[in-house]
Amino acid sequence: MWRIRSFLSHRLGWDQYLKPFMEKPLPANLSWTVTFGSLLVLLFIVQAATGIVLAMYYNPSPDHAYQAIAFITGEVSWGRILRGIHHYGASTMVVLVFTHMLVSFFNGAYKPPRELTWVTGVCLFLLTLGFGFTGYLLPWDQKAYWATVVGTNIPRQFPIIGKWITRILLAGDTVSGLTLTRFYAIHTLLLPALASMCIGIHIYLVRIHGISEPVSSSPMPAKPCMESEYRFFPEHLARASIVFTIVFSVVLLLAVFVDIPIEDVAGTLDPDYQPRPEWYFMWLFQLLTFFSGKLEIVGSLLIPIGGIFLLISLPFISRSTYRNPADRPVEIAAGVAVLAGILYLGITGVANSRPYGETVSIADRSLTESETAGLTIFVEKECAYCHQILGRGGRRQGPDLSNMVAKDRTGDELVRFIKDPQAVSAWSIMPKYDLDEKELEALADFILSLDFSRYDVKTVSREDVLNGTIK
Repeated sequence: MWRIRSFLSHRLGWDQYLKPFMEKPLPANLSWTVTFGSLLVLLFIVQAATGIVLAMYYNPSPDHAYQAIAFITGEVSWGRILRGIHHYGASTMVVLVFTHMLVSFFNGAYKPPRELTWVTGVCLFLLTLGFGFTGYLLPWDQKAYWATVVGTNIPRQFPIIGKWITRILLAGDTVSGLTLTRFYAIHTLLLPALASMCIGIHIYLVRIHGISEPVSSSPMPAKPCMESEYRFFPEHLARASIVFTIVFSVVLLLAVFVDIPIEDVAGTLDPDYQPRPEWYFMWLFQLLTFFSGKLEIVGSLLIPIGGIFLLISLPFISRSTYRNPADRPVEIAAGVAVLAGILYLGITGVANSRPYGETVSIADRSLTESETAGLTIFVEKECAYCHQILGRGGRRQGPDLSNMVAKDRTGDELVRFIKDPQAVSAWSIMPKYDLDEKELEALADFILSLDFSRYDVKTVSREDVLNGTIK
């Protein structure tokens, strides 16, 4: 046994190279957040392993991709769990790499001499998002198809080279089987190679410059506390293993008990379908709603690209060596503002992507002919896109339409407002609707019928309204 150990130690260079690397002392007063880096490496290994198994059963063609996912989920032994681990592991990696960057930012871990460590970390964050973007096309369902249509058309707005970039991504002019094959190759070959290279460089830089010590109010790094020995191996890896066990257990539980949603196969005709991306791109999806026409390039390109450039250049812009948040009020305030903006956009984007208008709340009584006509107009004109009734069915961007009688609104007031909102209120964002007088009066009558102080509420479906089968 001793001879085998001696042989491997000599051949692998353990005493000369690996032992000093693995047993390098670390500051003993580090928080558990320093395990995020090791945790992400372990999760990347899990993603690679599950991805290899899934690739053995997957067929990257539009005729078989959707069926391959169904086969993996329903027929392959442990296939549903493996796919669940891969799916929820991807979301977990996005959360953790973003959190890791936040902790590094607020702790000032991008300060000299760790500028390149931060830059490689930003690259790994972008590669993680790249994995997500290319990966969710592979199930070849409606969500995958339309999210890819929206995402790949964003670079089209680049002057001169935009259409060229989009054509490279799509392998043509539209999302097709060639796009699926290209995304599969990028997802399984190009991105793993780039990520492995960046991980190696990042780990090398961390080992060279050390893990960032706890912050202090001094411009100089805090002196490592070496009262108790704390090494990368075994102490730090033991701590990281505990965290990984907890996180992986959560991912495994999700994989076992929560089914991965899948929609109809790509190409299914559905005029009411709403394209929407994965949750971690929802903030960008929502940002686009604030810019239209010629300003669309601001939300789709200038702000995201400007943010990436700012992240990469941050260590070189901020040359102060102070790392304590109290000594960096401007940087911390800017970071909090950006974080709050992303969270707000993400939450509102998720809320706005939920189905709306599938049901309508009405008074529990027989509606008049005019009120019924107004209900039909309410559904046909997608009024629920902005308006709710008793807090149900809409998006909350406009006022709730229930109990207008109690608010002393009259039919004439409602007709004037619907006909030309800006003529009544210059601050209104409600668009004008091309309705004749009879239709305007019918819609106003329906809104006034929503008097729930006198009547109970009942719910009718959009389909019943359009088919005229309300009971």
